[in-house]
Formats: sequence, C-alpha cells, structure tokens
Amino acid sequence: MATRGPRSLAKWQRDAVRRMVAVRKDSLAFLKRLPEDAILRPRTQDQWSVKDVLGHLMSCDEETTRRFKLIARGQADRIAWFESMTHANRFNARTVAAARRLSLRAVRRRMARAHADLIKSFKKLPPESLNDPSHDYPVISWLPAPGWNHEREHVGEIKAWWRGHRSRRSRPVF
Repeated sequence: MATRGPRSLAKWQRDAVRRMVAVRKDSLAFLKRLPEDAILRPRTQDQWSVKDVLGHLMSCDEETTRRFKLIARGQADRIAWFESMTHANRFNARTVAAARRLSLRAVRRRMARAHADLIKSFKKLPPESLNDPSHDYPVISWLPAPGWNHEREHVGEIKAWWRGHRSRRSRPVF
C-alpha cells in the first residue's frame, strides 16, 4: 500500500468518520420503517432475524472499538484478528447468542452507544497510527469492512428481503 503523509491520513480519517456516520444514519432510517414483528421474525436473514443482524453489527462496533483502544495504547500487537472464517463464525455465534437475550429496545440502545464509542475512539487516534507499518494490518486496510461496507451489505440484504416480503404479502390470494 502506498505511503500516505499526515495530511492525507487526516483526510482519510475525516472521510472514514463521514462514511461510518452516513451508513449508520441510512441504516437507521430504513430500519425505522420496519414493523417490530418483521425485525423480530426468525430466519429472515438466513439463520438470523433482523434483530440478530443488529446485534451482530453492535458487536462488530464493540470489537472495532476494542481494537482502536489497543492501538491508542500502543498495543496493536494484542489485537485478536479473525484468521479464518471458523474464528469469525465463532465470534458471530457467540455475540449474536448474547444479543438474543436482550430486548430489541436494549439492542438499539447498546448499538447506538457502541457506534458513538466507535466514532469517538477512532477520532482520538493520531492519523499516523492509521497506516503504522508496525501493525499486522494497518487501519486503512481493514476499517472499511467493519466501518461501513459490512453494515451496508447486511442492510442491503435486509432491504432485499423486505421488498420480497412486501411484494408477496400484497399479491391477491384467489
């Protein structure tokens, strides 16, 4: 990856914040239009409900915040990376199971708090830390996935399911 100067990294950081905020704002605007029973309906997103997806996104924000805090303390070497899909799947299963024990309202509150913490901890990082060659993976290489692309993909899947669900419900039954 090309070397980036301090100004370029500071701009990248500002742009990343804008992307994270915009994607969450769009997600929440769409999710606000879904009825609660649709959000809670099991297995609409493969094995997950929409609520499970929200718990998953919340947990990803919390994990990313942990990573930022380690970087801020100079302990990026202590970040636990998902080295395989098996590792990622275990994380997902554990965190979604924990989120299932929460009410939808509690998930939404914790999700908002997790995202606010994510943005706050990211803004505190010095720009040069975003492309630190001593890190196993520089922030600029991995943040787009949990920062905005991942959420955009999941919400896109929810939107597709909802469009299909609504069109099936609106067909006349003869």
